[in-house]
Amino acid sequence: MMLILTGEKGCGKTFLIRDLVFAHNIRVQGFLSLKEITDGEVTGISLLILPKQKMFPLATTSPIKTTEKTSRFYFYPKIIHLVNRHFHHIKKGLPFVFDEFGFLEMYQKGHFPIFENLIQNRHKTLMIVRRNLLDDFLSSYCRDINFSVVDMGKCDRQYAQNSILAFLNPPSNTNHG
Repeated sequence: MMLILTGEKGCGKTFLIRDLVFAHNIRVQGFLSLKEITDGEVTGISLLILPKQKMFPLATTSPIKTTEKTSRFYFYPKIIHLVNRHFHHIKKGLPFVFDEFGFLEMYQKGHFPIFENLIQNRHKTLMIVRRNLLDDFLSSYCRDINFSVVDMGKCDRQYAQNSILAFLNPPSNTNHG
């Protein structure tokens, strides 16, 4: 089962998830991609690894020698490899947050091995996919899985928040007897 959170660049997808996970003390595994900002300009991306809350520099906007890059970011291959290896074994029963499925993953690079593992094991996953990649993502990877989409541009923040909380929080097992 997968919940896909989508929206335009900069609409607050990552911050909404981060705020909900920490405010509600939700147990999840995975990673959040946090923009690094210097003097009002995005200068890189750091990954916040959950649940341990360790931070790793993932990418920079400054040119570096790397095979992993997009039009805007230069990625540190050692960090990609480290994170992929860390999540080689995913804990069953603990939802996974994958932020974000981007251009590298669309070309089966970056953190695609983690995604592939999640799909193969039908792991409960909250995926963040930018709207400009959503149609390609759905047609390429979601044909045989149960998923729903929450578009932050087409719903209010409260609806998005409630959908994420309902997805990540396990149902309570109360005894009505």
